Amino acid sequence: MQQRRVLVTGGSGFIGRRVVSRFLSEGDDVASFALPGEALPADWEGRVAARSGNLLEPASLAAAFEDRDLVIHLAGLVGHGGDYDLQWRIFVDGTHHVCEAAGGAGSRLVVATSIAVYGTHIQTRVCDEEAGHGPWAGAYGRAKQGQEATALEAASRLSLPLTLIRPANVYGLGGGGAWGDRLIEAIRASGGALIGEADTNNAGLTHVDNLADAIFLAGTHPAAIGRTYNVCDGEDVTWARFMTDMAALAGRPRPPLYPLQDVLDLVNANESPAELAGPENAALPFMEGVNLVGFDNRFPNARIRRELGWTPQIRYPEALEQMRRSIPAAAIPGSGERA
Repeated sequence: MQQRRVLVTGGSGFIGRRVVSRFLSEGDDVASFALPGEALPADWEGRVAARSGNLLEPASLAAAFEDRDLVIHLAGLVGHGGDYDLQWRIFVDGTHHVCEAAGGAGSRLVVATSIAVYGTHIQTRVCDEEAGHGPWAGAYGRAKQGQEATALEAASRLSLPLTLIRPANVYGLGGGGAWGDRLIEAIRASGGALIGEADTNNAGLTHVDNLADAIFLAGTHPAAIGRTYNVCDGEDVTWARFMTDMAALAGRPRPPLYPLQDVLDLVNANESPAELAGPENAALPFMEGVNLVGFDNRFPNARIRRELGWTPQIRYPEALEQMRRSIPAAAIPGSGERA
């Protein structure tokens, strides 16, 4: 098989590192695109090429994408959850530039968006790939909807071989993931929270390594071109179980439970997504997070299983044990499964 020439934007990030490793395992020629001065992991020396630039500077993208058969676009923004303008510029304007550069290089393109595109549909329905974009719950969801729209427009205009991937709630440790390292640190600081029907609401999780495998298939399988896929492991893991397990890794007890309506009243008084007004008090929960943690997350994975043959390889108990081993100092009273 001919060696693929792959570029991963955001390759040194939480998801990007796994995606780079997945392509390296197949013997592919892999380059990682990052901001100037951003260091690559030490174990990539001699194995991964470094290409630098800025999503908002088209000339730097054109140079970085040269000679690449496949581009995996993961680069984005960590933090700044309530900044509507910045989120839009990075995810929408940046993706527009990525599409133009990929089109100019003749590359196949995979763009990772998010289940956040379903907006408040998450609160009321099963969100398969045909569910459509719901009213956004915050700056991130709005920007991710715009990212999909701009990628689809460019694909039509440029005849760009495009696949959209919608990751569910990506968990795992290493690289500062929102549902891993950062969540554990937040629970250590505050004790965490459970909301509403947390004991029955599904957390809609996907392990980062399972996502990397899905992205690999999206970039290499012929059937993936022109398609959109949810990536969710589909396991019966509730928010209560997941948050209690993460609290145990943080050395904390099961988080307290708060009534859903009380939390909704709090966040609705603090921000207004309809008016593009971010949270006034950043210490309070964001609507974007409550839109997930407060509700039953139902993201079917039947399409990617059927069309690409994807199957989650790492199951939740195995992943939890891996995380336990990587945090040896944590006081772990037992799995949240028994809570």
